[in-house]
Amino acid sequence: MFGKFSIRRPVRALGSNAWAWMLTLIFLIAFAPSSQAQKLQPERPVVFKVGAKYPQDLRVHGIGGTVRLAVVIDSRGAVQKVKAVGGNPVLVESATTAVKQWKYAPAETSTKMEVQFAFVPDQQ
Repeated sequence: MFGKFSIRRPVRALGSNAWAWMLTLIFLIAFAPSSQAQKLQPERPVVFKVGAKYPQDLRVHGIGGTVRLAVVIDSRGAVQKVKAVGGNPVLVESATTAVKQWKYAPAETSTKMEVQFAFVPDQQ
């Protein structure tokens, strides 16, 4: 009574150029800069700076790396907020303790900046 029923559509294989165009388009969309990333604020000068203490256990074992912190500075130059963007949690703690003591030059408005600390085991 009822036999097998199927609808077959011809499937065209995409050429290598079509795949290259599709991958390029995906890459451009995925890595396009956002409008917020374009609004860079000028870096404010630091008028008082405290260095981060390198934890001795990490230094002895050769554990280092870069810590990135997002910092909000008020108009008077005081650090209001510090948020870790990346890095080893123990090193982040040390860097955060240091940057909270920093003082920046006054400005008309608050400023958002990113601060980096490089912890290199071989250096004193």
